[in-house]
Amino acid sequence: MHDKALPPLIADKKSAPLISFAQISCSIGLLFFSSTIFSQPGDACQIPSGSFNRQAPPTFSKDELDNVNISADQTLSDSKGNSTFQGNVIIEKHELRISADSATYSPTTEDININGNVHVDTNSMTINADIGLFSKSKQHVFFKGVEFQINDTLRGKAASIIAAQETNSELSQTTITSCDLNDPDWRLNADNIRLNHKEEYGSADNVVLRFMEVPFLYIPYMEFPIGDRRRSGLLVPEAGYSSSRGGELTLPWYWNIAPNHDAILAPHFMSHRGTQLDAQYRFLTESTSGQFDTAYLNNDKITGENRYHLEYKQHTRFTSDLNMNIDIQDTSDTEYFNDFSNNLSTASVTHLNRKLELNYNKQYWRTHLLAQSYETLDTNIAIADRPYRRLPQLTLQGDQPITDSGLAFTLVTEWVDFAHEDDSTTTITGSRLQFMPGLHWLTEGSFWFIDPAIKFSHAQYDVVDGTNTQQNIEDRNLTISSLDAGLFFERDLDSGLIQTLEPRIYYLYVPYRDQSQFPNFDTAASVFSTALLFRDNRFNGGDRIGDANQLTLALSSRFISSTTGSEYFRASIGQISYFEDRLVSLTGTIDNDNKSDIIGELAANLNNWSLSASTQWDTDKKQSQRDNFLLHYQSDSKHIFNLGLRNDRSIAPEIRQTDLSFLIPIYNQLSVFSRWNYSLEHNHDIEVIGGISYDSCCWSLQLMAQRRLTYTNNIEEYDNAFMVQLVLKGLGSVSGNKVRNTLEHAILGYKED
Repeated sequence: MHDKALPPLIADKKSAPLISFAQISCSIGLLFFSSTIFSQPGDACQIPSGSFNRQAPPTFSKDELDNVNISADQTLSDSKGNSTFQGNVIIEKHELRISADSATYSPTTEDININGNVHVDTNSMTINADIGLFSKSKQHVFFKGVEFQINDTLRGKAASIIAAQETNSELSQTTITSCDLNDPDWRLNADNIRLNHKEEYGSADNVVLRFMEVPFLYIPYMEFPIGDRRRSGLLVPEAGYSSSRGGELTLPWYWNIAPNHDAILAPHFMSHRGTQLDAQYRFLTESTSGQFDTAYLNNDKITGENRYHLEYKQHTRFTSDLNMNIDIQDTSDTEYFNDFSNNLSTASVTHLNRKLELNYNKQYWRTHLLAQSYETLDTNIAIADRPYRRLPQLTLQGDQPITDSGLAFTLVTEWVDFAHEDDSTTTITGSRLQFMPGLHWLTEGSFWFIDPAIKFSHAQYDVVDGTNTQQNIEDRNLTISSLDAGLFFERDLDSGLIQTLEPRIYYLYVPYRDQSQFPNFDTAASVFSTALLFRDNRFNGGDRIGDANQLTLALSSRFISSTTGSEYFRASIGQISYFEDRLVSLTGTIDNDNKSDIIGELAANLNNWSLSASTQWDTDKKQSQRDNFLLHYQSDSKHIFNLGLRNDRSIAPEIRQTDLSFLIPIYNQLSVFSRWNYSLEHNHDIEVIGGISYDSCCWSLQLMAQRRLTYTNNIEEYDNAFMVQLVLKGLGSVSGNKVRNTLEHAILGYKED
């Protein structure tokens, strides 16, 4: 017999003094502590067929949220009102399904006893149990002989689970893992786990973490968050070895100061250096987020000095249009990053930036206020050659349409006051004002565009030398005229691709003005590139505007999918023809070449392969000045290959480097990874990384060795490091994240799951 639930149990709450199934649903739902305290789910291990047989729980409409549906093969009632449900018992509530072989309901105690193959499905958790009890008198839900599955990743066992109404839950003799529950490679055991759902925290007694049946972490008592509320406590330790620092161990402690304030204090033990205190403080308000990082080492064992690094960053959004950014850094000495960083790009920093900026953006207009200074770390840079401070800089830029026909008014204006750490008599300091209004008229059709533009540039200086003597510098006034035009041709290919042909022409005229008497606060010659072919100034910064009477001819071609619009191939080439010598320079030399170098770029994307290449060809020397090449393959997170080449003969000393990196599986879950950055010019390694990774369904292990070129007191040395990262999936890394952070910087495309 298949009998739907008795009417009193479904709709008539007064005649059904059954324990509230809203309480049941809430109590079971609150057991999902693991989904909030554990992370990095990864690819879950296969669950034995039939272990959980999870089915998504039902979702009831708003009008039926309090309803309970009960069905069974057979329903029996006795004279005392006791009800017995037998065979395929299913109890359904909003976002909750319970099934069992049998269930009994007692109107006297208002308890529901569930027996035989008890199975519970919620949105995030699945439970198998021997027996279950819903007790209204004790206000709790009880399961005995429990196995559970959380978010398709974590699974576990418990002798019993008790969930009290909306407030507390307790698990006894609990095992949690993301591996095969019957033969786990790692498991976390606890005698008792108590969860306070109202305060969103839990505690556990006698916690033991085992890996390959070896217990390597024991905690007599611990507390942890089970919701969005954070709690103070120890974080995962971090260990490693470096030839410059020796054996390393970091023990971070998290301090939950307030809901919008927190900090991390981390003693950092280094056998060669001593004990450094690393600290991080964060805060968040309705409009502002900020972070303060500091590290302090008292009496470095090698240098005998106190070493430190400070950094403060803040972003404030006053309105949707107005925001402020602060970035301030300071360090004790020029070798700090060399000695304490595993990141090649960080270790090679030559200046520390310090700035405060305000940005106001309103549709077509942008205003920027900046105060900026630098700390120079590279002592080889002479004081006179170090960058100027901007104290402050104010800019206003806009591109305001005048009519719907494409005519627009442009404006670039700037006032900046420059200061310098060099107080010699030859150093020039003071202010610069630039004002550059203009007009341009973009007209375009389906296969063409034309954009003539004219600008008027005015600059004036108010500067003094190191003796505070006023310098008389004439104002600079000149007109910049340009014409940009292009055509678009395309044809359909039999392969289903569309090929385009896009010729472009750009004419620029800027009359010569002698600017040799102007100081050079922030100006440098731009690196020649495709973008420079179409710029109206060959200099960066405001102290020089290059004279020009030149014509750029460029040609691009692309192959595009006619169905998706994806670009498979792009090639471009361009060159500038000069009709007059270029007299304005930073060095006093005259450039009398008739043509620029030829610059070409190539990019291709096919399946999992991508290729990018560029070259700058010197037509006089018949050789390339600058080459960049990158071949990248990535089919997924475990198959990566990169090959790069960089040549630059335009600077001294020349740069010639190769860069090879890969991550390749070699057998089952075993992979190897490497990065080799080599200088062809100096015939030595810049950075070498090699390692092996094992990645199973529930844990991964990475062993990495690193050899990195450093410059200590201008002497080339190699820093050798060895790092280990063990990740228990669902629990996280139990040895820090240095391996992951290093590989993400070293191998293009690397991203740990």
